[in-house]
Amino acid sequence: MKDENFAGNAKSATDFLGNEWHFNCMGCAIVNGDIQVPGGVIYDGDVAILAADPEIPIPGFLVVNIKRHVRSLSELNQKERHEVADVIACAEKALKTLGISEVTLVQEERSSHLHFWIFPNYAWMTEKYGKGIAYLREISAYARESVTDESKREVLEAIEKVREYFKSHNISD
Repeated sequence: MKDENFAGNAKSATDFLGNEWHFNCMGCAIVNGDIQVPGGVIYDGDVAILAADPEIPIPGFLVVNIKRHVRSLSELNQKERHEVADVIACAEKALKTLGISEVTLVQEERSSHLHFWIFPNYAWMTEKYGKGIAYLREISAYARESVTDESKREVLEAIEKVREYFKSHNISD
């Protein structure tokens, strides 16, 4: 996986279902609906949206995209920070109902559009790569290279289960 493609800095991408996209900013394209992410948007609020990572086929790998084009958490106002925190917390709770006991949160300012990864940690990841943020690139590359129809189905099922959780729970609870 090339570094320039790792944090949404590329100008094109192919999702795990094989759809190819071209854009100026991936975050803006997702927020504006120019890119239809696999499984669709899970949560669409005033400030942020939540969807599965479109490129990495790992069940429960979610991305919180900020609607406003900013690069850093420090650029958000209080309302934006509160909604983002509530979405992340609710997403983590939803993932726990899927049997995911631990997640890794990632936000880098290398991307041109602020987003947060909610990366699920599975036993196979720890067994194959170890634990921690240092292994996310290797795990992501492995998931892309090893994608099967079954793994795609598992990702889409996880998206639907998280969506149902969001429908039945208030994000600020």
